[in-house]
Amino acid sequence: MGTRRAGLITLTTTVVAALIAVPAAAGPEAPLAPSRALVQQAPPEEVDPVDDVPDEMDEGPAVVVDVPERVHEDQRAAAAEDDVQPAATRTPKPVDRPRERITGYTESTRELQPVPHGWRPYQTGRVRPVPFGLVDTTGVRVFKADWDGKIYDHPVAQAQYGLHAMESYRMSGQRQYLDVAIKNAQRIIDRRHVIDGAWYFPYDFDFDLYRNGKGVLTAPWSSGMSSGQALSLFCRLYDATGDQKWLDAADATFAAFLQAPDGVGYFSSFVDTAGRLWLEEYSRYPVMDSERVLNGHMWSMFGLWDYWMSNGQDHPEAESLFKGALYTIEKTAMNGGFRNPGWYSRYSLWQKNIAPTYHQHHQDQFLWLHRMTHDTVWITRASTYRADHPEWRNTTGFAVITPKTTIAYKLDDKAVHPKDRTMKVLQSKKVKITKTTGAAFDRRGKIPGGPNVIRLSAGWLKGWWIPEGYGKAYSRDLLENHAYRPEAQLYVDRDVTLAVYQYANGKQTAGKLVTLRAGTYYPADRSAFTFGRTSWHISRGPLAGWWLPTQAVVKVYRMPGWL
Repeated sequence: MGTRRAGLITLTTTVVAALIAVPAAAGPEAPLAPSRALVQQAPPEEVDPVDDVPDEMDEGPAVVVDVPERVHEDQRAAAAEDDVQPAATRTPKPVDRPRERITGYTESTRELQPVPHGWRPYQTGRVRPVPFGLVDTTGVRVFKADWDGKIYDHPVAQAQYGLHAMESYRMSGQRQYLDVAIKNAQRIIDRRHVIDGAWYFPYDFDFDLYRNGKGVLTAPWSSGMSSGQALSLFCRLYDATGDQKWLDAADATFAAFLQAPDGVGYFSSFVDTAGRLWLEEYSRYPVMDSERVLNGHMWSMFGLWDYWMSNGQDHPEAESLFKGALYTIEKTAMNGGFRNPGWYSRYSLWQKNIAPTYHQHHQDQFLWLHRMTHDTVWITRASTYRADHPEWRNTTGFAVITPKTTIAYKLDDKAVHPKDRTMKVLQSKKVKITKTTGAAFDRRGKIPGGPNVIRLSAGWLKGWWIPEGYGKAYSRDLLENHAYRPEAQLYVDRDVTLAVYQYANGKQTAGKLVTLRAGTYYPADRSAFTFGRTSWHISRGPLAGWWLPTQAVVKVYRMPGWL
């Protein structure tokens, strides 16, 4: 296999028609004057975001522990049929025998697109001092199980740690970060299991995802998400160093996605009864008892995309698998799938549990799919998920409270983890606000089947929740930002006069009425939730720098013929 290196990547944007902005003397809504803070903002509250299998790095100073013992060595010579578990739902095992190629899946009609540096997955623009979180004495990321207190290797956590180190290396150029990424990548490689030439990365502990005894994975088990994120790490190491070793590792890791399940051995992908290709985080037999995790499927897709990029954007097999996985999400992200209208989205389709801490991850991943395909359906789907439920983390700011606020609630909101907050109404009371006022808030949320709400952290309603909405009570800050590359193109069905606004440091500083002309495109590079509704930031033209609140006649443009 000869050395391959990705070529120079460029991204072009389409020039759109100029904006037409006609000042108007009157219109459907008048600009609001900037609000003035009445009380100091409260400090944020601590929330523990860690799930059973972490997909984010712990922050803070490093805690150093001994190197984990490897429990399950490479089992290339494992027996076959007599090792199959008798249980109805069973864990795939590292049985090394010839495997068939995966086939029979439907592909999306979208084409893969390059993405400029700074906009790719895992590129946060942050330099994180190393080490951080839980590491062993060699500087490799490890995992402490809360059920037995033991320290284990964790291939997903190690891949993520390496990817964060690669971003620190990209931003700083300091060799220490590259060395950390190499150490973590090498640990993943050293622990591989080889199945018909393909590399899989095992876990040495049994795992019960929801602690309910359903679909328990028995060690050793492998994950398509570990394959996908390790693939991203190997590709980025190759791109940064040119060392053929990392491309060879990427080739062997990619090969796992090409192997069809055989009823016994590990698998990273499978095709369901509807012809949809799944990149499986928690694989089981029968294959339809696999969990089908939304975020894990998309992280694995990003590994395929990285592999396509590292092969000069010319790898038909990687492109085919990505398109197959994309078609699956096109068909399952919304109705009858992962979306749970008016609430948190679902984590997976097998057990169908909701995903409080992953709801914003899903939005971020949709936006990466937009960058990788230029299909604006992912902008609108990210916006729909954002509208379904506010950001779960403790969001602080200043709430403007108008006389239209007539009720306040005490809610069941004390649990540390958002999945344990029922948000059930414990008490309510009528309130009378005689003039527009305001107070600091320390959390946003939603009453099941009811409105979005804000919890006030100061003033006479401290600790009470009030309904959030335009013209009622709302944050004057820009919340839950979605950034678009390439830009979204807004258009209007007919001429419309409306208000637009400007902000500085998250505060509204100006407003005016303008007329938007039908048939004209308005480029937007981001959107955010502010003043109780979603608004779009116009990036070019006479209205550049102004924010346009969502209106029924303003839509995100999609190419004709797209789903």
